[in-house]
Amino acid sequence: MSDAAARAGASTGASGAPEPPRRDPGPGPGKPPKRGPSRGILITIIGGLITAGIATGVVLPNIIGGGSGPASSEEPILAPLAPSDITAALPTLDPATSKAAVDDAKNCKVPLATVIVAQRPGGRGGGMVRIRSGTYVSPPIAVTNTPQRIAVPYPSPYPTGRGVLSLVGDADEVWMYLKPGWFVPTLKGAASINVHWTVGNPCG
Repeated sequence: MSDAAARAGASTGASGAPEPPRRDPGPGPGKPPKRGPSRGILITIIGGLITAGIATGVVLPNIIGGGSGPASSEEPILAPLAPSDITAALPTLDPATSKAAVDDAKNCKVPLATVIVAQRPGGRGGGMVRIRSGTYVSPPIAVTNTPQRIAVPYPSPYPTGRGVLSLVGDADEVWMYLKPGWFVPTLKGAASINVHWTVGNPCG
């Protein structure tokens, strides 16, 4: 028998039929198949993106607001001015229209409210704004990178616990720090926001 015939005979079974090709038995029962490094990297990237998306959804709504409302569906809180800060806040008030509100605050009848106005950090906006709180309108405020604490009377009767604040003027990239904050990218005229507060003892 020739070498070619011997090799042909070795590749067939006893019946002369060709044997099926042999397959790799694999890792065996209980042993998971090996995954290539590319799949592991892909899973890590997707997991990181999901985590970042969740963090963004939780953090950003509490910081960044739109031009006509707060950053989230939550209505912002308008904070009271501490009685000990009234004297320091007087230069930010219009003396002609705030005397009654200042007297009420000093006599512990109705507190004044306070907000902080500033330009967005790193922004190149600026401009001039006023704060309208009910019938009261503040003196002009130059919007700068330095936060400015401004006192205002509450925009509606204090016991009601809610009202509307407005920014009036011509400015860009304005933050009004409430809780949550309110960001106005471009102000041409007026932008308003609903606010609420907790009614309590002004000097308690």
